[in-house]
Amino acid sequence: MISCNKKNSNFQTVPVDAQTIPVSRTEDVLSLISDSGITRYRLKARVWEVYTHPEDYWYFPEKIYVEQFDSLLQVKGSIEADTAYYFSKKELWQLIGNVFVKNLDGTAFETSELFWDQKVPSGSREAIYTHKPAKVTRPNGDYQYGREGFKSDAYLNDPQLYSVGGEMSVNELQSDSAQWVEN
Repeated sequence: MISCNKKNSNFQTVPVDAQTIPVSRTEDVLSLISDSGITRYRLKARVWEVYTHPEDYWYFPEKIYVEQFDSLLQVKGSIEADTAYYFSKKELWQLIGNVFVKNLDGTAFETSELFWDQKVPSGSREAIYTHKPAKVTRPNGDYQYGREGFKSDAYLNDPQLYSVGGEMSVNELQSDSAQWVEN
């Protein structure tokens, strides 16, 4: 409380840990992000907090959903997760809990933790990675598991899975169309 009365100056100092208090907090976020005047992303989040200590980072504690657009505002891909961090100086995203990513060709990636290093050159397979089990589902329904994760380029075009397993469709030959040659 603040008062104009000088006689009542019983103020107490309350210690505050700067690491536990965000410099800003926004709820029910819907943000369009542009690059060179062109809308590139739509971000939705229940809560967005910004911290500056011990390093600059954004924190999304209650779900995040991001869509990426092409120049015609068609959705090129999407990302959702239960929790996310963005470390601005490192240009590194960390997505945690029920991470689901869909790329331009419709391939879906599911894992419990995913990193996106934006400093890595776009063609490098080191841009997006996880060491947690991951499932990759192609648009035709085929899927693979990377029991020890995967790494990929920034567009998730050619992921390299670790310790692979999975299922895929196989076209079987009809018995009347198969020709057997006996010697």
